[in-house]
Amino acid sequence: MSRLISDESASELAVMAVSKGLLAEEKFSQMKVLNKESGQSMVSIMFEKGVMDEFSLARFVADSYGLNFREVDPEQVSAEAQAKLNEEYLRINNVCPFETDGSSLKVAICDHSKLSLEKNIRVITGMNVEMVLVTVSNFEKLLTKYGISPTTQEVGVLGTLKKAKDTDEGDAEVEQITERDKTAAEIFVTDILTEAYKKGASDIHIESFRKSKRLRYRIDGILINQKSRQEEINDRYLAVVSILKLLSGARIEERRLPQDGAINFNNGDIEFDLRVSFLPVQGLAERVVMRILRKDTIQLDLETLGFSKADYSKIDEAIHATQGLILVTGPTGSGKTTTLYSVLNELNDEKKNIMTAEDPIEYELEGISQSQMKNEINFTFAAALRTFLRQDPEIILVGEIRDKETGNIAVEAALTGHLVLSTLHTNDSVNTVTRLVNMGIPNYLVSSSVSLVIAQRLARKNCESCKTKDTNVKTHTLEQLGIKEKISVYKGKGCYKCNNTGFKGRRGIYEILKITPKIQDAILKNKTAPEIMEIAKSEGYRTMQEVGADYLKSGDLAFEEFQRTLFVG
Repeated sequence: MSRLISDESASELAVMAVSKGLLAEEKFSQMKVLNKESGQSMVSIMFEKGVMDEFSLARFVADSYGLNFREVDPEQVSAEAQAKLNEEYLRINNVCPFETDGSSLKVAICDHSKLSLEKNIRVITGMNVEMVLVTVSNFEKLLTKYGISPTTQEVGVLGTLKKAKDTDEGDAEVEQITERDKTAAEIFVTDILTEAYKKGASDIHIESFRKSKRLRYRIDGILINQKSRQEEINDRYLAVVSILKLLSGARIEERRLPQDGAINFNNGDIEFDLRVSFLPVQGLAERVVMRILRKDTIQLDLETLGFSKADYSKIDEAIHATQGLILVTGPTGSGKTTTLYSVLNELNDEKKNIMTAEDPIEYELEGISQSQMKNEINFTFAAALRTFLRQDPEIILVGEIRDKETGNIAVEAALTGHLVLSTLHTNDSVNTVTRLVNMGIPNYLVSSSVSLVIAQRLARKNCESCKTKDTNVKTHTLEQLGIKEKISVYKGKGCYKCNNTGFKGRRGIYEILKITPKIQDAILKNKTAPEIMEIAKSEGYRTMQEVGADYLKSGDLAFEEFQRTLFVG
């Protein structure tokens, strides 16, 4: 029972008790000697020597760390709370969720060192988390309620792997994992997460193939094979995947179905969150992709995102209006989230009620009510929007307009005194307008509700330290792109500052469509996208290709990157 509190935690508490005069230093020294000689736990010694009983110990911990201390009735444990974390996570980490109201989760602990898990549980569950201290015997009863034997539970990744082996007979790969493998894999995971973060990666890919494994980082939108890690990932693949499952709250023994999880990574001065996806592939293996959520570097200032003065003025006018629908479009990884969050940051103040419906919540924004969509319980974008309208908001963000129902509610909200922000998957800003009509939303509603559309891409910038003239780009090729004047095109040749890629950093390429009276009239008359574009161009509208051509001329963009990003043949 007493092993539920580690010797390290018990020693820390004993030192605190000595400092407060509750425990004689001599008795503490005797306890340490007995612990070393007999192997008996420090907590057991505390209890046997009458230093503290478990209730006194719990009250001391609660007072010292500002925790809520209570007895939790195992029969009152909520099934919904119980389902928030899987058995492996509970067994390894010694935590017991016991109560939830849908947005917050209460978690029982008996060891104060488990307070460090609060953020990780919050990341995994997407809920506010309160750690509640209970006595050791109370915690033991809670474990039993979960079907976990406190006296026989195996601590650590190897015990969990043994369970996986027992449920998957004949899997020789599991048998090959040793304590040495586990330790090396833990170091490797820490190393690659730290390395990926420092290199500016947005995603980490761990992949399994028939004859080899592979580790890749997505840097500036491109996947780069980490060949220096090849031998390590080959040798430690299974243990690495298992540790990532433990950290993210996924089930280790489940290797047949996809799983999702989340990790709060903290390595000294580096702390960030990861979204983790596990996908079964050939040979009973799994592919792992981790999205790094970089809270420290995300730009939440509209003025720094790279809009021209004219475009910024259009955006500023639209977002400070009392109502209207503002849409941002672009492929995955084009910076839509950054743009939307920058708008919210600009508008965020205590006089406004701002609410978001997201899937997933990428970043937590103080002062803004953010809701995670849960399709499995029918808490969809449409359902969230309907609820939001009863919450007296001024500003609403809905992650994506995916269907006619969501689109209709967003349009109606924009017409009834709300500023609504959302995204659509279209290739450009003009087609975004026609897409709404094609979804079945009446053109008169689209015309009167939509105020602005932002289409965007992210392109890799030439490395300033190694860029040189690209003599392979011919004049006739540029002329086909509409560039008539004679210009010099540049590309990065690769150097140590850009990891020999030729690129360093990214810049946004935007096209802004302001819905003017003329464009409103065109929408009402069911004009085609090319017809609407001609009207927009007469009013100063510029396509992303035209904006990108400017960056090509300035030397910021390589020709190959211009083609790749903007889909120009």
